[in-house]
Amino acid sequence: MKKVLLLMAAAVMSVSITFAQADDKAAKKAAKEAAKALKAEIKAANKTLREAQGQLNAADGNIDQANSLIEAAIANKHTASNPDTWYTAGKIQEKIYNKENEKMYLQQAYDQAKFFGSLSKMFDYFLTCDSLEQIPDEKGKVIAKYRPEMTELLSRIRINLVSGGVTYFNENNNEKAFELFGKFIDVSDAPMFASFNFAETDSLMPEIAYYATLAGLKLEDYNKALKYVDLAMKKEDVAAKAIEYKAMSYLNLGDTANWINTLKVGVEKFPAVEYFYSNLISYYNNSGETDDLVKFADEMLAKNPLPIFYFVKGFVYQNQKEYDKAIEQYKVCIEKDPDYTGAYRNLGICYCQIAQDMSDAASTLDIKSKAYKAKKEEINSYYKLALPIYEHLRKIDDGTDPDVKNAWTNGLYTCYYMLNMGKEFEEIEKIINM
Repeated sequence: MKKVLLLMAAAVMSVSITFAQADDKAAKKAAKEAAKALKAEIKAANKTLREAQGQLNAADGNIDQANSLIEAAIANKHTASNPDTWYTAGKIQEKIYNKENEKMYLQQAYDQAKFFGSLSKMFDYFLTCDSLEQIPDEKGKVIAKYRPEMTELLSRIRINLVSGGVTYFNENNNEKAFELFGKFIDVSDAPMFASFNFAETDSLMPEIAYYATLAGLKLEDYNKALKYVDLAMKKEDVAAKAIEYKAMSYLNLGDTANWINTLKVGVEKFPAVEYFYSNLISYYNNSGETDDLVKFADEMLAKNPLPIFYFVKGFVYQNQKEYDKAIEQYKVCIEKDPDYTGAYRNLGICYCQIAQDMSDAASTLDIKSKAYKAKKEEINSYYKLALPIYEHLRKIDDGTDPDVKNAWTNGLYTCYYMLNMGKEFEEIEKIINM
């Protein structure tokens, strides 16, 4: 029995060894076939690349066929990491670009989409080629054989990205305009352009950033509008509008914190621009955070005692019905800027509001009593204070702001009426009814 068991075990072992040998043989065969298949794939991929290069370089080469072949090489994992692939792709686009450019030079009809499209792709392909060339080889060496040629070419035609952006912007094709404006800016810090130091030497970039921001706003894509706006803010003559667009973008994105912070930057840098302080005032007033607004105004006054910040404090106090404090702030504002129409308007309103509140309180008094007469004189004294304020506002009104006219006409109407100034009242009534 023991001998039988040993024979059975030996048979099982023999069968196992046979199967193991068979599996090993199958695995080796599969590996060999896989290696062969891989080699064939690589060979085919490289063949496609070479064919694209052949069509590019041949005198009678078909550039469209070359483009189709190189797109296949780009999509192939075996050639996608080869700098030669991307260099060839860039050279194909250069040839397409030059052909359309020649048509333009000869004042012939040209394909605008193809011209600017090939221009954009040249940057994409050559920059990819350059990044792949920077990867060290097996020996740890970096061989950038294409960089000098690509750098010379791209630095020379980079300005044409702006031309494309302007062309599309004027056609209201803001998607394309944003793409080309953005590429002009984005490529500036590519390693191949390090020696140019475009960030410091290219004074055109802030202006292009501004137009890129406008394109983003037109698209109602507020993330795009924000992408280059900080660079746009460096251009002095559009900085105020750039900050305004930045604030608008945050508002449309629902980012209240950044909206408020941007408005504060705007007020600090451009205190005369109404958009910034009017929105800040409205926000703080509507949200009941008036203490924060006063605090902000005080912080700004500590840095720069500009009239706007006195006006802001006066506005807050006025809304809190602390008219004496408001009057004090408006007077300082006018002292700092004698032509500050908003301060005159609100100062007159404060005086009239005090008079109106007194008049309401006196409604319970006997109109024949001495107390009423005394109170009436006090009430009129505030209208007399408001009167020269509105008269001066009328004098300095240049007619550019209808709200200013409304302020002095309504203010004078009230003062003339309350002070029984019949002749003047009739005159202002005619103006209002005109």
